[in-house]
Amino acid sequence: MGKPTELQWRDETYRRLAKCGSVDVGAVYPPPALARLWRWRIWLTESGTSATGTELREDAARRRVEERFQNFLAAAGLAPKSQGD
Repeated sequence: MGKPTELQWRDETYRRLAKCGSVDVGAVYPPPALARLWRWRIWLTESGTSATGTELREDAARRRVEERFQNFLAAAGLAPKSQGD
């Protein structure tokens, strides 16, 4: 098990779900047939509203969810703000 602020990814039928402990944080969704973009969504954000986007690759979509989650942790005072922010 990783540090408490690290996300664990779980494969589900139609998405890869990001969890922190028992909290669902966000997900990435594979491209549907004939499409190329991975969709991502995160529920925990600094603004309190969900954030969504698309990427060409799964790893890039996961990175967006992880970056947004780290921003949320910093805004909540649960983790230090990363350099360059």
